[in-house]
Amino acid sequence: MAGFTAEPLGLQVYPDLYRDLTEWPERVATFFPSPPDDRGAWERRAATVQALWADPPAAARRHALVAALRTYHERLGLSAAQQSHLDALARPDALVVVTGQQAGLLGGPLYTVYKALGAVLRAEEAQRQLGCPVVPVFWVASEDHDWSEVSHAQFAGPGGGLERLAFSGTGEFRSAGHIVLPTETRRLVGQLTTLFPPSPEGAVMAEALLAGLRRPGRQTLADWFSVQLQTLLGTAGLLIYDPMQPTLRTLAAPVLAGAPSRAAAANAAIRAAAERLLAAGYQPGLDIDVDHVHLFVYHGGRRVALHQADGRVRTRDGAVEFDAQTLGERVKREPTAFSPNVALRPIVQDFTLPALCQLGGPGEIAYLAQLHDIFRLWDREPTPVVPRPGGTVLLPADAAALRAAGARAEELREDLAGVIDKAVAARCAVDLDALFAEERHTLDARRERLREILTTVAPAMERIVDGNIERVRYQLDYLERKARQHRRRAQGEITGALRAAAGRLFPGGALQERNSLIYPYLFTEGPAFLWGLREVLASAEGPFGRHWLLTWSGHG
Repeated sequence: MAGFTAEPLGLQVYPDLYRDLTEWPERVATFFPSPPDDRGAWERRAATVQALWADPPAAARRHALVAALRTYHERLGLSAAQQSHLDALARPDALVVVTGQQAGLLGGPLYTVYKALGAVLRAEEAQRQLGCPVVPVFWVASEDHDWSEVSHAQFAGPGGGLERLAFSGTGEFRSAGHIVLPTETRRLVGQLTTLFPPSPEGAVMAEALLAGLRRPGRQTLADWFSVQLQTLLGTAGLLIYDPMQPTLRTLAAPVLAGAPSRAAAANAAIRAAAERLLAAGYQPGLDIDVDHVHLFVYHGGRRVALHQADGRVRTRDGAVEFDAQTLGERVKREPTAFSPNVALRPIVQDFTLPALCQLGGPGEIAYLAQLHDIFRLWDREPTPVVPRPGGTVLLPADAAALRAAGARAEELREDLAGVIDKAVAARCAVDLDALFAEERHTLDARRERLREILTTVAPAMERIVDGNIERVRYQLDYLERKARQHRRRAQGEITGALRAAAGRLFPGGALQERNSLIYPYLFTEGPAFLWGLREVLASAEGPFGRHWLLTWSGHG
């Protein structure tokens, strides 16, 4: 039966801050509200959030939240598990585990799936412990306007070489939720299925990806990303939150409206946290302009930052300008015209969702470490932070190549050339130069001996001996050529297999989860691959944020 086994990857693949939060949380306790696996902290947090969501205004927000999510998921194709989670979320004691990611092309990097699966698993674990509903929510960062992040996808091709698929054009500072899905999308999907022809098991996944493109009506990049999440993990009950949905943006309006008045204090807190991180030996994740008010405004279709100066709030070019009172009123009246920045987003998230914890990767955790004190400005407790699971998938062919070479996966990143040399030497240990030099020396000695003996029979035997020895030498030369040919072939096979394995494990020299997609695996292995990931991440023993080498057995 197909499935995974897990063992820790023997490399330090994440930054020190993330590693310490995962393995030694006491080292970073001043930057985060609680250790990720402190079950007592879970219970305290649950009580805090449930109390915070108990008053009538919060209860009304919960009702609007559930209604908006239900409408949204009905458009996506509401699953039975999602229906159950929406019903549970309507309860006054329900909590969520939230994670998120930009709306990347073809589902984004592989770690997007690890985040989503991590939220599902953490929610299940928390619900068992706390005895109240805990549901997983994926926040689609549809507001982000980083075209360079969402417009391309990189992954290892069939031979291990790095492949790249990309949209043409530029995003022009438009949010992913405003960019209409380009017509070339179908061509990119076609290129992916050409590179990885779907197996009988994987055909259903390829068809599901294409079906997402055939949905009626206008689709944006963020819409298509949500459709893919729904296809992959809707049956696991993952709820998808697109903050650009008008009702959800309206729920966030009080936070957006209050951002300018708190901006100066927030920026001071962010800078102070950066200094503390540097003093502790960690790299800060945020470097925000000191006059940023943590809001963007949509102007001419573009998402433009707002800055504060001389009692006014304006864009850098002065095209849009407000006084503080006018801005607050405008935000409340037209919340969809505004968007939070990365520092304000966690506050919006905590205000609109009853968040037990936020699950993030190294990037999020680097900046969340600077936001601990920001929550106080909003009279809220900081949301606990949990590292996401991570993994490097080892396919059967690559596992076989490593076994034959007597090497570990991490060695392919640390010293690929050394692994190849060692494997070739072990496979082709014979010194062909020495062997055939010795054989020729022996042949020459035999010729001299035969000449000496046989010329006593008849002088003409000298010529006959030389002729026959030359024929033997010709055969020896042929034998040497064939031996060298087969050795080169064996060396090429070893080198090719190890280079391909290195390319698949560390595409472009980077961590696989950053330079890979889920679809090549789904096309070749089928849905069992995805559910196998869920099972192995649920059963792997160790801190939740540890990076695992995930060995896939295949279909055997």
